[in-house]
Amino acid sequence: MQQILIYAAEAELDQCIVMVLRKEPFYGHLLGTVVRRIDSLIPTAAVTISPIGVSLVINPDFFINQLSQAERCAVIKHEILHLALKHLFRFEIPSINRTRLNLAADLVVNQLVNPWPLPHSAITLSTFPELQLKPNKSLEYYYHRLEKHCREDASFEIVLREKASVSHSDHSCWADCGGEDFIGKSADANCRSNVLSANPKEDFDSSHLTKQLARILEDAFNNQLKRVRARLSASQWGDVPGSIRALIEEGKNESSSRVDWKRMLRLFVSAGYRTRLVATTRRRSKRFGTYPGVRIIRERNIAVVVDTSGSIDPETLSLFFAEIALIRRTGTDVMVIECDSEVKRTYPYRGVLPAAVEGGGGTDFTPAFQWLKEESRQRFDGCIYLTDGYADAPKVKPPCRLLWVISPNGLDDSHLLWGKRIKISK
Repeated sequence: MQQILIYAAEAELDQCIVMVLRKEPFYGHLLGTVVRRIDSLIPTAAVTISPIGVSLVINPDFFINQLSQAERCAVIKHEILHLALKHLFRFEIPSINRTRLNLAADLVVNQLVNPWPLPHSAITLSTFPELQLKPNKSLEYYYHRLEKHCREDASFEIVLREKASVSHSDHSCWADCGGEDFIGKSADANCRSNVLSANPKEDFDSSHLTKQLARILEDAFNNQLKRVRARLSASQWGDVPGSIRALIEEGKNESSSRVDWKRMLRLFVSAGYRTRLVATTRRRSKRFGTYPGVRIIRERNIAVVVDTSGSIDPETLSLFFAEIALIRRTGTDVMVIECDSEVKRTYPYRGVLPAAVEGGGGTDFTPAFQWLKEESRQRFDGCIYLTDGYADAPKVKPPCRLLWVISPNGLDDSHLLWGKRIKISK
């Protein structure tokens, strides 16, 4: 019976997304970029932040049995508005009251859900008539109004908790609560705790959601927003609320790649890429005139060294991973090498951000090149070193072509030997 309910929820979710896409293309396209999941562990509906990025999670019983179809569209838009306004990426200071913050966030987004009808449990301006809340204000405005009334009337805190308990939106997997699928307890008793795995190895490989990692995940989401923006016509973009347009434009250049990697890689590895022949039924053999024919596949295998020394701040690190993501989008296989004064770890980059990076010590360029020369069993068509440039000249020459990519405030000097140098623009 439960499986039937899950299937019904999946089908209805797909249909509702199509309805939203037809009426409001921005939200429909944005929904298409996030992971969607049916999960009874979430009491109602939620957007979550996890090691794989952001997800939309729906409780099947709530979605099918407690909402009309129009209300389902409203709930979906409500959650995607939290995402578009980046509420789930916020890291709040400890003194912030989680209940008030949740309600303030709902007060913001529920004013934008129209034309879809909100469920009766929705938190709106009319929920608190005694506060005489003004429309179209910021999350901070609503939070401080709720906070002020709680100071004037102690019993109002109980009212707020009751309202939050029946809300159709679950906020327990936002950044300031520790996210989803990260180890450790969440930041507040009202947030769902993340349970340690029974497998110690899994706990060792997992990580807490740090501010640095949240920034990297937010940067990845900014790239999703830009791709959605590119799909919209001028009139469709004009229909998006001004507050959301301003946020997207504000983050337009923060995490975007500053390097034209498609052109750079074409120049960088043009003399070194490998090719292979594969059979294809889409092409006739030129030699025999029969099927299958063959086509040439060009392969690029690049080692990307990430400087994880103590001089690399979270903003620079997030910028480096934005560059890596775009390198991979060119069709290049990427091997990431995390290195400070020694090689900390290596792994193929498959589009999923690491839960954390290892390093924090001094900087030495030599160990990464030594690893490429002696430890790696792979042949690389080139090596890209992402760094701030503050270290002595390397003592070992890499066994492949080399490109130094210097952070905006880094040192671009002649001590960076054996390769070309480019600096990421500010």
